Amino acid sequence: MRRNGSRAGCATAVVLVALSAASGAAAKSLTKSVSVGPPPQTNQIAAKLGVTKKFGQQFSPDINAYFNKKTTINVGDTVSFVIRGFHTVDFPAKGGSALPLIVPGKTATGLDAAGSPFWWSGKVPNVGINPALFAPSKAKSYNGSARWDSGAPLGKPKPLNLKFTKAGTYKYFCDIHPGMIGTIVVKPAGAAIPTAKQDAKALVAQVTADIKAAKKVAVAKQPADTVSLGESTPGGVELYAMFPTSLTVSAGTTVTFHMSKSTFETHTATFGPTSLLKSLAKGFQGVTFPAQGVYPSDPPGTITESPTSHGDGFANVGALDNDKHTAQIPSSGKIDFTAPGTYQFICLIHPNMHGTIIVK
Repeated sequence: MRRNGSRAGCATAVVLVALSAASGAAAKSLTKSVSVGPPPQTNQIAAKLGVTKKFGQQFSPDINAYFNKKTTINVGDTVSFVIRGFHTVDFPAKGGSALPLIVPGKTATGLDAAGSPFWWSGKVPNVGINPALFAPSKAKSYNGSARWDSGAPLGKPKPLNLKFTKAGTYKYFCDIHPGMIGTIVVKPAGAAIPTAKQDAKALVAQVTADIKAAKKVAVAKQPADTVSLGESTPGGVELYAMFPTSLTVSAGTTVTFHMSKSTFETHTATFGPTSLLKSLAKGFQGVTFPAQGVYPSDPPGTITESPTSHGDGFANVGALDNDKHTAQIPSSGKIDFTAPGTYQFICLIHPNMHGTIIVK
C-alpha cells in the first residue's frame, strides 16, 4: 500500500511539474517582425517572376505597404517594426484615424519671372509637414487607449518594438502615405496564432501578388492627350514614372495630367527652366514646401504653356492627390499648350519622374 501510495505521489508530482512547465511556456512572449515597406526578399521574388533591373530602372517601383499587412499575436507579445523607406507607424486610439501629413502655415507670397504676383500670392497659406510627425511616442506598450506613433524616420531608424497588452484588433496607418494600412490582431494568451512558417508564407504571397500587379499596371494604356503621373495598384505598388514618358500633340491641345486611381502618393507636373525646377524640388525636402510648387501656376482651367509663360516658360498643375480624405487637393489638372516646341516636365516631389510634351 505504501509503495502504491508513494508511486501515486510521484505521479502527481510529475503531473504538477508538467503543468507548471506548460504554463511557463504559454506565458513566454513572442516577437514578430513587420517590414514597413518592401521586405529584403522582394528583389529575389521579383527575379523569379521575370522582373529585371531594366524594369526597376524604367519605373522605379516601390510598395507602400506593411509586410505582413495583417499580423496576429497573443496578449503580451511584441511587434518589431522595421522601417524600410519614408514611412510612419501610427496607432491612434482605438477607432481613430491617422495624423494629417500637411498643415497650413503663414500666407504664401511670390512673384513670377516676369515680376507679376502669382494668382495665389497673398490669398492662400503656405503648407508644410505636420510638426507632430517629428514627435515620436516614448511608450513601449499599447492597449488602444492612446495614440502611439513612430514619427517620421530620420536617418537610418532602428527597429521599433511595441508590446501589445490588451486583446483586440488594431488598425495602424502611415501618416505619409494615406491608404497604407496594417492590422494587428491580438488574441488572448494561449490562443492559437499563425506560426513563423505560416507568416513567412503569407509574406511571400503578398509580395508575389504585388509584383504581378506591378507588371500588369506598367503596360496600362492612357486615354488620348492624357498623362498619368505614376501608376499604382490597390496593394500599394507605386511606379514612379510618367505614363507615357513622351506625348506628341498639336498646338492648341489641352493635356490632362492626372493621378492614378489607387495611388497613395502626391505628384506634380511642372514645366520651366531646369534651374528653377531643381530649386523648387529641393524646397520639398524641407519642412515648409514652396507655394510655387504646391499651387497651380494659374487658376485651374486657365493654365497655359509656351516659352514665355510667366516670363520663363513656367507652368504647373500644382500638387495632385487621389486621397479621398484630402478633397481640397485635386486629382487632376489641365494645361493648354499654345505654341510648338519641346517641353520638359518633372514631379517636384519625386524629381526622378520626368516627361516630355512635344507640340507640333
